[in-house]
Amino acid sequence: MARGRKPNSSVDENIVEEKVVDEQTVKVEQEKSKPQKKKQIERDALIACFNVTSGRLTYISRKSGLQTVWSNYGDVEYLEFAELLTMKSSQPKFLNEPWIFVEDEEVVNQLGLKEVYKNIIPLNEVDEFFALDVNKAKEILPKLPRGMKDLIGDQARKAIQSGDLYNIQLVRLLEQELQLDLISLMD
Repeated sequence: MARGRKPNSSVDENIVEEKVVDEQTVKVEQEKSKPQKKKQIERDALIACFNVTSGRLTYISRKSGLQTVWSNYGDVEYLEFAELLTMKSSQPKFLNEPWIFVEDEEVVNQLGLKEVYKNIIPLNEVDEFFALDVNKAKEILPKLPRGMKDLIGDQARKAIQSGDLYNIQLVRLLEQELQLDLISLMD
């Protein structure tokens, strides 16, 4: 009788092991399906904000009177998260055009900027835009937010004047899309 039970007990052990594996699998699947909580950002956390305009940009807080100045394109200044919330409610163009760019993904999510940022050109790729095929540029330009279009226009002027932008088809596309006179700069 003991011999008869031994094979059955090993079968039972396999079944128990399978159940444990299944329970672990269920636990992993349940953890994945739970909605992730938004990370709480401290109101006094300093957030890196980059100037994505072609020149000087000044922000004056309507709440605290704090003045923040970015001198040039790509400059970084640090603002408290609370100040970014104030900016969003009192002067939303800074974030929605955008005139400043926030790299922190959690902050972008908290401020509701994911859709705005979906169609912008990353800071390190703006110059590469002028090397794009005209058809690719034609796809990208209409989707850009207003502030990014302004930046592309300003960068195009500089590139034409320096001789770095000489693709006449791209220049005509930029003129049409951005409503600028760029051809006259090519002379």
